[in-house]
Amino acid sequence: MDTDQLTVEDILKKWPQTYTIFRDRNTGCIGCLLQRFCTLQDVAETYHVSLQTLRRDLETYVQENVQTQRSNL
Repeated sequence: MDTDQLTVEDILKKWPQTYTIFRDRNTGCIGCLLQRFCTLQDVAETYHVSLQTLRRDLETYVQENVQTQRSNL
């Protein structure tokens, strides 16, 4: 998953379940009007979260859920 060019809105539209990643880090991203413009870099800087950890957690969450969805088909 190439998250560097995606905005928070892009990520949430493509993988809605990832809202938990943002929520668990106490970001204000969910429901924020700026999510269409903010990148993960912006989130990391604004909320003082590690960009690498945020990216890794999102990628892990998406991979696990995509595999689960495929196995349920």
